Amino acid sequence: MTIPPVHPGAVPQSPHRLAPPPPAASSVPKAGRRIASRSIDFALLLVVFVLLATVTAQGIGDRFAEVLPRRAIGAVIDVLLSGGDVRAAADKLGDSVWRMVVSRTRTSIILLIGFHFAYEAAANLWKGRTLGRSALGLRLVGRARARIGVGRALGRALVTVVCTGGLYGLAWIVLLHGNFVGGVVLWLLSVVALVVYAVAALAGRGRRSPGDLVAGTEVIHSGVHAEAGEAVFHAARSGTTAAQAAAVSARRGAARVARQVPVQRMRETGGRWVAHAAESGQGQRLRRLGSGAKSRIGDAYRNRRKDGGSTESGPL
Repeated sequence: MTIPPVHPGAVPQSPHRLAPPPPAASSVPKAGRRIASRSIDFALLLVVFVLLATVTAQGIGDRFAEVLPRRAIGAVIDVLLSGGDVRAAADKLGDSVWRMVVSRTRTSIILLIGFHFAYEAAANLWKGRTLGRSALGLRLVGRARARIGVGRALGRALVTVVCTGGLYGLAWIVLLHGNFVGGVVLWLLSVVALVVYAVAALAGRGRRSPGDLVAGTEVIHSGVHAEAGEAVFHAARSGTTAAQAAAVSARRGAARVARQVPVQRMRETGGRWVAHAAESGQGQRLRRLGSGAKSRIGDAYRNRRKDGGSTESGPL
């Protein structure tokens, strides 16, 4: 039985059927996943907004309880000194109270916008994951799947904050300071920016938001790299399985060939070994020693018979 030759570069075929590699997944997340991710992030901002609003309202109330009695006494004194000008005293009291309210509210809005910016920038730098992206299996990467530097992280965070709440907060600050036209203009700009952001992130090419376009980033499935690693592992495991199967087949073929070797061939091989040993110098010496020993034994046997025969024929 002959074993068919194996050509160089040929891949041994496994007798077992190997599973096909997993299909590649698209790296662009669906719109629903993006909406759910951003909703979680906005829920976090809403919690911070409620906390800031509660602290601000409590601070204004405490400030009223502490300052208002003094301001009221001052207003009464102003009325008496001004000869009964109640309107001037009321305007002065109202202006002081309003300025306090505006100051506390403006500080809260700025803190909320600052928290939003810090949250987005930190998430961009920390593996590109906000809470929403982590929960929905998304992450932010560079266009070449590279890490996001500080400049791009801050740029994307700034554009995102401006489009998703920054302009709206500034509109409220302008309105609190009495600039009605400026506040309305900023409010309209905030609506337009939010619509542009939502359309680009949910229906644009590659679902890239304005922040992604400015910073050169994109949001992808965080499992894309893991799926690529699984594909490589699957390929390596398949190659290992094929090599093991080929080795088993080779061993089984060799065993079958060994079992089918004729016994006569083994005898011939043994005979050649014996002939080679007999023709060697040591084999010849052994043959001469054997012949000499045989001659001596024969001579001794014949001499003993002669001696026995002469003894029996002698006189009594």
